[in-house]
Amino acid sequence: MAKKVKKQSNNEEKELLEKEAVQKAGQPKSDNEELSEAEMLLKIKEEMYSEKTEEEEEVEEVPDTAFTKTKKKIGFFFDYYKWFIIIPAIVIVIAVVMITSYLSESKDRALELSIMNAAFEIPEIFHAVENDYVEYTGNEIDAKDIRIEYNFRYPNTDAGVVDFSQDEAVSSQKFNAMVIAGRVDVAITNTWVINAFSATDSTLDLREIYDEDFLKRYEEKIYYVKDSNGDKIPVAFYIDAPVIVDAYEDDALPLAVSFDTSKHREETARFMKWLLEDAKNVGVEE
Repeated sequence: MAKKVKKQSNNEEKELLEKEAVQKAGQPKSDNEELSEAEMLLKIKEEMYSEKTEEEEEVEEVPDTAFTKTKKKIGFFFDYYKWFIIIPAIVIVIAVVMITSYLSESKDRALELSIMNAAFEIPEIFHAVENDYVEYTGNEIDAKDIRIEYNFRYPNTDAGVVDFSQDEAVSSQKFNAMVIAGRVDVAITNTWVINAFSATDSTLDLREIYDEDFLKRYEEKIYYVKDSNGDKIPVAFYIDAPVIVDAYEDDALPLAVSFDTSKHREETARFMKWLLEDAKNVGVEE
């Protein structure tokens, strides 16, 4: 009977231990219990995510005032419509520049002067024309009424030059177009340029703007060519004014010539007369 009671007691103790083990397995481990490496990493990730969520929740929202609402609307407008504003603005700027340039170029001037084949640019020429010549006219015209084109290059065809540089080709075409359009009243240039245009009867006969007495007075400075009929015609003057000569390297004097397309022949005649009579004293110290 005693053995039976003892066996029953052992069975009850075993059942009690099993129940405690099951309950303990269902409960979370205490801080003192060891965690596996995988469990430790999972716990760290959960804590980091929890902290980040709390920080996001703690961000203070800016109250919507009238100023902030207006600022948001303006920001949205520019973000959405910026290209609709920028592109038309660029087009308008380009159009204004082109129109201004066109009006400046198309404006009729009192005198159109071209300087061709000069060795280098000499500011004294611009100053002399825009100041001394204007004073010579009695201030009848203004410096703004004179257009000066400077950097023209024209190859020396008289010397047998056949191959033109790109700069010479572009420059020659531009000059030819300007002569045809009547945009050259006087050109300061070399003999071969005059010969090239005289071959097509494009140069102006000086007898059309000067009387016989004037031409006789400056006979030694006249440059003659033959027209298509073989007749000798005065078309240009040799210019010895230092302010002009200094712009040319070689010993040959530059010449002043006009063209039959010139639209300002009275001013052309006055300017050439100034080159012959007064320009020779410009910049010369007495």
